[in-house]
Amino acid sequence: MSSVKLKDIADQLGLSVTTVSRALSGNGRVKKETCEKVIQLAHESNYMVNSLARSLRLSDTRSIGIVVPDISNNFFSNVIKGAQEVCHEKGYMLMVCNSDENAYYEEEALKTLLEKQVSGLIVASVGSCPEVFSRYSHGNLPVVYIDNVPAGAKDYDLVSIDNYSAALELTQEVIKRGYREIGMIAGPRRQSSGLMRYNGFHEALNDAGISVTPEWIVESEFTLESGYENMKKILAGEKMPRAMVFANNKLAYGAVKAILEKGLRIPEDMAVVSFDAFDHTGLLTPQIVSLNQPAEEIGKRASEMIVEKLTGTGDESARHVFLKPFYTDGNSW
Repeated sequence: MSSVKLKDIADQLGLSVTTVSRALSGNGRVKKETCEKVIQLAHESNYMVNSLARSLRLSDTRSIGIVVPDISNNFFSNVIKGAQEVCHEKGYMLMVCNSDENAYYEEEALKTLLEKQVSGLIVASVGSCPEVFSRYSHGNLPVVYIDNVPAGAKDYDLVSIDNYSAALELTQEVIKRGYREIGMIAGPRRQSSGLMRYNGFHEALNDAGISVTPEWIVESEFTLESGYENMKKILAGEKMPRAMVFANNKLAYGAVKAILEKGLRIPEDMAVVSFDAFDHTGLLTPQIVSLNQPAEEIGKRASEMIVEKLTGTGDESARHVFLKPFYTDGNSW
């Protein structure tokens, strides 16, 4: 099928050659349904091979790059899964990079992806300045942030949960259970997700008239090792909290290890709740009460937003999409 031409696709779908060309290149407004039909038929007929050189000239390589800070984290692996599903449906290739929670590695990944002429980017930033993106993208590349937005970013697209409201709600649920001596291992406040979750936690305590105990609140990197070490410091204090809130799953897993090593029982001696500690197997003990981001849906929506920008089938203005988190119950409170 290497001889398939634009006219062949146009004739089969009853469209003009111009419409088919615009649908494949993203160079013009074409209805979403029409774009999907054209891309699907082009893929099935192997037309994508013939259109590679043309797509390069039009600066659309039909590839999307995604940069995440920890590919081993179930949350990010599920984001990638969702993004991959949409890319496959729309005829795009997904190129994945892991920054390992390192701003330098993140910048190197962005540089590499942009040198590969990706058509768009999905980024869970670890705190890079927005200038990093504009330095390489020349201002024309669709970028969708997930999880964290670099300080100072303007007119950006975002797919996330409302981290402030989610942390407020999660902490309020802990308080409703009767706990008043509550601590938190928060994420880095240089990241918007870490800052917003800390602020939501803090507001819940204030609203309930609960005094903040500074030694029970620790700013931390989003890693298992940080959760473990910081929990050990909290446990070494003169007085321990009766409940802990963790800003992500890796922090929770590391902290639970420290709690159990101390000989404490969960929840009898200390209750724990977390973001994104969703155990798909149901085999982990203790089963941590968790407020979870819809990871696959975040990946899907981010990819859809980029494809819509490229094909001219969506809103051209910046969009902030906030999805609803969901609870998984457990025996940790």
